[in-house]
Amino acid sequence: MNPVKDEIRDYFVAVLNEDDGSLEMEPHCGRCDEHLNEDYYCDNCRRNCICLDIYCETETTYAEVTRLIEGQERFKKFRAINGLKK
Repeated sequence: MNPVKDEIRDYFVAVLNEDDGSLEMEPHCGRCDEHLNEDYYCDNCRRNCICLDIYCETETTYAEVTRLIEGQERFKKFRAINGLKK
């Protein structure tokens, strides 16, 4: 699924850890691309962010994220995107 152009959506950047196979998700503000802390508050934009898009660095990461989204009801609002945000 591809994001709609001009639609501002907060997002994660997903990376698969090569050492142990764990998935690392870094939250970012969709307006300014600022990295977010654990509270998902963007100090730059002064707003609470809701990250639902997941940009995947590699095809392997994309496959893992897609498997998690499809396999868990609680992740149904998320969408995986193959490749990094442009």
